[in-house]
Amino acid sequence: MVSPLQVLVLGRGFVGKYLTDLLEERGINYASTTTDGRDGTIKWRFSGEDDAPDAQASTLPFAESVVVTFPLLGSAAARKLIESYAGGGRHAVAGSSNATPRWIYLGSTRPFKESPSSRYTTPDVLAGGARLEAEQCVINSFGGCVLNLAGLWGGERVPSRWGRFYTTKEKLRGRLADRSLHLLHGADAARAICAVAMSNNPTESLVGRWLVSDTRVYEILQVITPDDRICGFLSALLEEEADVRALLNAKTVEEIVMGESAVTKRIDSSHFWNDFKTEPKYFYDRNRPDPY
Repeated sequence: MVSPLQVLVLGRGFVGKYLTDLLEERGINYASTTTDGRDGTIKWRFSGEDDAPDAQASTLPFAESVVVTFPLLGSAAARKLIESYAGGGRHAVAGSSNATPRWIYLGSTRPFKESPSSRYTTPDVLAGGARLEAEQCVINSFGGCVLNLAGLWGGERVPSRWGRFYTTKEKLRGRLADRSLHLLHGADAARAICAVAMSNNPTESLVGRWLVSDTRVYEILQVITPDDRICGFLSALLEEEADVRALLNAKTVEEIVMGESAVTKRIDSSHFWNDFKTEPKYFYDRNRPDPY
């Protein structure tokens, strides 16, 4: 008799690659999917469209924990994925320690606006949109666990290069009121997911959402000002707008106080690391290479 998988990773993207490497390192029985079946993965693509076959996820192997790494847009998409995966009598698979899979869905910390926000903070519905609706469905209808991950980095994802997202000085201007930046290395995201998937705690105790960051708060200007274009935008804003000079308490870029002391922590992830009795290992320093 073939034993069920311990973990199924739906979507081996950025986080999924770190996760599968960790599962292999720990000798955990797993499978993962990609849209093209590369590198020994299962070829599979989820469609949330109403006219797509309802049974499309029923062909996937049973696993005790299922990790969804891609965004689901709305409760209908979340329900379709989970209910179609449950097709084919998966709950009766012999050898499984769980009657139903433990669902782990990855979200972001974007909808959390309070300072600080924790797993008990009510997320902003408008900021969360359809993705937040899917998260609520996974939690409330299927007893799932949502991990809201802070800004992911590692490998080719280098925070000091994120200045490219601020294509105009107006976009940078919109970031100056809250310059806090919360990060999570892909390897620590994988360790967090693995901690939930392999937890010996009853599934009921894991239901709900957890905010996950590396516990530190970074300052966005300190991270991206090596970008000369960003410095140019800042210089122009300081020269042109009295409100910006007052906000930054500076007249020139050189006078801006940057760093952790200049910002307020927005994400409190202590509940996760304390409850799962682990801690992050990798922290960002723009002057040092990726420590992973």
